[in-house]
Amino acid sequence: MIKLLKNLGKKEWLLALVCLVLIVGQVWLELKMPDYMSEITILVQTQGSEMSEIVKNGGYMLACAFGSLVSAIIVGYIASGISATFSMKVREKLFNKVGNLGMSEVKQFSTSSLITRTTNDITQIQMVIAMGLQLSIKAPITAIWAITKILNKSWQWSAITGAAVVMLLAVIIVLMVIVLPRFKKVQKLIDKLNGVTRENLTGIRVVRAFNAEKYQEDKFEQANNNLTKQQLFNQRAFAIMQPVMYMVMHMVTLGIYFVGAYLINEAAMADKIVLFGDMVVFSSYALQVIMSFLMLAMIFMMLPRAQVSANRINEVLETQSSIKDG
Repeated sequence: MIKLLKNLGKKEWLLALVCLVLIVGQVWLELKMPDYMSEITILVQTQGSEMSEIVKNGGYMLACAFGSLVSAIIVGYIASGISATFSMKVREKLFNKVGNLGMSEVKQFSTSSLITRTTNDITQIQMVIAMGLQLSIKAPITAIWAITKILNKSWQWSAITGAAVVMLLAVIIVLMVIVLPRFKKVQKLIDKLNGVTRENLTGIRVVRAFNAEKYQEDKFEQANNNLTKQQLFNQRAFAIMQPVMYMVMHMVTLGIYFVGAYLINEAAMADKIVLFGDMVVFSSYALQVIMSFLMLAMIFMMLPRAQVSANRINEVLETQSSIKDG
């Protein structure tokens, strides 16, 4: 994957830097909203507080939300442009490389495999770059920033959040170990399906002349079913991730409020309001941490297949042609 990223030009790297700056601003705005929510919570619980103060903090929250939305739209637009430009350059480079290969190299890869590598494999990498510029940068920044904000609030709440993160990481690692080898099979099965389809199209006159339509249909059905079964297994394995993520998120919120209720009950009257505000803020930040790992999980779902595709593309680009131009 890193070898292919060398195809990005200076303009693309500059735009990626702009994305980084915008994402940092977006994270700052999103993590600022719980602070204003805490202020509103304390103002509502405090006697003598004025409505204008509550409205002002609510306005700040709306401004942060709108700024985060605008930043996300701009980042999405830039990321899609970078990924499309990258795939255009790699596709052109791969096409020219295949055109210069000798027949022995073409037979080594097979024509159907070269078609897959020029189309589907590049599309997989394009999707990872488009999503990665948004999620893989935002997720760790959000997680680290949110953790620094909640570390000093309460060790009980921090322990609950930490246990949730460990559980999520365990699920992600197990799924990666199970599914990663099977993504290599998926791309090979796509090669096989393309080969059968191409064989039927190029030899359609022969197939009809010998009345071999049934034979070709059975051959295609077998290749199609093999690919379908493999994809069903992969998608069902990853389908486990989403319910686990949401279960952990809701359990974290429940745990924080359960422990918070106990702490507030044991606290002195003067500290109850402060603890309640801290509990609301902590639950918001804890959800931000969990959501960060959820975003990373989405990248981990796409990255293995993209890595396989990148290796397949590099195999072709690094192949030396047996035909030398005199």
